[in-house]
Amino acid sequence: MCGRLPFYAQEHEQMFELIIRGELRFPSRLSQEAKSLLTGLLVKDPLQRLGGGPDDAIEITHHPFFGSIDWQRLYNKEIEPPFKPLVTSDTDTSYFDTTFTSEPVQLTPPPVRAGPLDTVAEEEEMIQQNFTHFSYKHEASPRQHQQAVEMME
Repeated sequence: MCGRLPFYAQEHEQMFELIIRGELRFPSRLSQEAKSLLTGLLVKDPLQRLGGGPDDAIEITHHPFFGSIDWQRLYNKEIEPPFKPLVTSDTDTSYFDTTFTSEPVQLTPPPVRAGPLDTVAEEEEMIQQNFTHFSYKHEASPRQHQQAVEMME
């Protein structure tokens, strides 16, 4: 909406410091609703941020900035877009900057492997300790673990 980043400095360390401690400043041309939306989206604490609560994105859609949008009609694709690009084919790139479209195309296939994928030989409890922050942990029996190892070999 502003045409610039909210916190910017050429030096990365200085930019990170601005992100953590900097004050938001807006151009005077922004509406109060736009300022309120951006302020809410840029709250430093994710739990206090607009859309960061239990209602998730619904909280954002109910913000006054989006008051004129009928979300159900938008979802049903019943709203005429304000701009429709005139494209000649599925591969028409005329709306992209030539800086990007003039670059040579390079395929980056994965390196060729000779043989099966590498395996990790660890005990079951060691593997489970690596995933303590995951909400699901498979409790495999030693026999199931051994069968899985044998299948990978």
